[in-house]
Amino acid sequence: MMFAGKRIFITGAATGIGRATAEYLAAEGARVFGAGLDGKEGKILAGRYGENQLIFRESDLTVEADVQAAIAAATERFGGLDAVVNCAGIYPTGKRLEEVSDEDWEGTIAVNLTAIFRVCRATLPLLRAAGGGSIVNIASVHADATVPGVPAYAATKAAVVGLSRQMALDYAVDRIRVNAVLVGSVATRMTLDGLEAAGGAEALGLSFEPNRIARIANPSEIASAIGFLISDASSFVTGSAMQVDGGLLARLL
Repeated sequence: MMFAGKRIFITGAATGIGRATAEYLAAEGARVFGAGLDGKEGKILAGRYGENQLIFRESDLTVEADVQAAIAAATERFGGLDAVVNCAGIYPTGKRLEEVSDEDWEGTIAVNLTAIFRVCRATLPLLRAAGGGSIVNIASVHADATVPGVPAYAATKAAVVGLSRQMALDYAVDRIRVNAVLVGSVATRMTLDGLEAAGGAEALGLSFEPNRIARIANPSEIASAIGFLISDASSFVTGSAMQVDGGLLARLL
């Protein structure tokens, strides 16, 4: 029970990496409060655990009032927070920059970057009050190396890395560690839709085979890396952009 007694707030908790992380942490004893758009899946997730173990609140994290309400509910239920994991994100594809509308650009920034800013702004005082804690923000290999047709996504993921490093510097004095995780391809609904739009995994040189480099990960593999960054085992890790990409960025071609 590695996280027994830890109080953890997770965005995008209904599906994908967020869901896998919520399940992993709850199984290890954490008390998890999840927030996200998919109320149906969130209800199913929460139903597998007792109310004192995992709670889900349907929330639009692009709306400041929803962010504040979710964090207030988590604080009321848990009495504070020890860690925050920002997993919510979208992956718009298939457009070069001149084809991206203002609506598409601003919508991607709202979910992938501004929501992280708002969640962190609201939860940092809670982590400070707890005597310190950990924030993990999900970025992407697209922050370092990208593919055609995802300008808004790549820009926001690079910004998440920069924001995470800045917060790590500013809040070290409060014993709050902040790290980003650069994920590669993960078998989530969002990624699989993107792969299909790109012509399939093979078209991008990716594989589902477990013994291949640059393969497609199971969300649980990302969850365990997030767990490490939350745990005391990573007490000297902050300001990092941790690659959990199956060697994708190590591959030349």
